[in-house]
Amino acid sequence: MYLNCHSYYSLRYGTFSEVELLELAIENNVNCIALTDINNTSACMNFVQQAKKQNIKPIIGVDFRNGNTQQFIAIAKNNKGFENINRYLSSFLESKTTIPEKPKSSRRGVYYLSF
Repeated sequence: MYLNCHSYYSLRYGTFSEVELLELAIENNVNCIALTDINNTSACMNFVQQAKKQNIKPIIGVDFRNGNTQQFIAIAKNNKGFENINRYLSSFLESKTTIPEKPKSSRRGVYYLSF
C-alpha cells in the first residue's frame, strides 16, 4: 500500500491524473492506495469512484505543506474524517495562515502522519 501519492492536482509534484494513478496500481498489483494531494482534495471524489470500479481500496487525505515544506499528512478514516480534513485545510487556506508542524488537536475520523 502506498500512503502518499499525488495526482496532477499537486502542482509541480504530481504528473498524472488520479485515474492514471489507479492504472499504475493495477499494473503493480496494488490493491489499496492513498491519494494525498498537496493542500487540496480536488481529485478525491473521482478517485474513490474509479477505485471502487477497479476493486482497489481507496484511501484519501491531504499532504499539508507550507510551500515545499511538508508538515504532516492527514488520512481520513471515514466520511466524517474527510469532512474534518477539508474543514481544517480550509481554515488555513481562507485565513492565509501558516500550517503548523503538527496538527493542534486530534480530529474525529482522521489519522495524522508526521515526518
